[in-house]
Amino acid sequence: MRKILVTVATLLPLGFVLLPFLWTLSTSLKPLPEISTYPPVWFSSGMSLSPYVDMFFYLPFSIYTLNSLIVALGATFLTLFIGSLAGYAFSRFRFVGKRLLLLVFLLSQMLPGASVIIPLFQLVRDVGLYDTHVGLILIHSALLLPFVIWLLYGFFCAIPVEIEDAALIDGCSRLEALRRVILPLALPGIGATAMFAFLGSWNEFFFAYILTAGDSTRTIPVGIGLFVGEYIDVWNQMAAAAVLFSAPPLILFLFVRRTFIKGLAAGAIK
Repeated sequence: MRKILVTVATLLPLGFVLLPFLWTLSTSLKPLPEISTYPPVWFSSGMSLSPYVDMFFYLPFSIYTLNSLIVALGATFLTLFIGSLAGYAFSRFRFVGKRLLLLVFLLSQMLPGASVIIPLFQLVRDVGLYDTHVGLILIHSALLLPFVIWLLYGFFCAIPVEIEDAALIDGCSRLEALRRVILPLALPGIGATAMFAFLGSWNEFFFAYILTAGDSTRTIPVGIGLFVGEYIDVWNQMAAAAVLFSAPPLILFLFVRRTFIKGLAAGAIK
């Protein structure tokens, strides 16, 4: 009875979370006349993969996918590189204003994007980065960096200082100790942080919509949003684009899941 109750208690919230995605998946396979039928049906005889093919007729989703991958991977790499150095410095060194800087990083996450979009738009336009991949990568990195620093700061603080001291005694420099000892031990945390950073950039819509103007730089969230204004009747193609949009984060999660195990094993051996 206890196992049954635990199983039911697990399946209920799982079904609640998966229900919107399953309905989107069902909508992406239906022909257009069956989407607005009442009462709604989950399955129909006319289901097919044609909406997944037709959506490329309306908008260049292959280009949008490539743009999203470039921006998300670039922002993830940049934030992990800078965030690792900053998080390590905050966890190991004492300097004036350390607590204040950490507080500023935390408070920056509470500002709504609309409050900074006008000066940010003017800055990006004046430096010539408007409607470019580089500009969007830098903006996403700036948005994600405080969150990444706080996460990595916590992971680095959990690693005993004595392990690093032993590496320094053996002749390693600070950077060598960070690269050879600290980063392998913090690999599970870095993997989780990379996943959050990738998802944050991959799902971002507001800044990508404001700071891009053409198909050569638009990301998938912006492309899906264009269905609402231009192709409001093709809900099955929009649902198909949303399903495909969720595939790369799922693949990344499976990859990061293996990274967790490797990082734990490396830390245990050391």
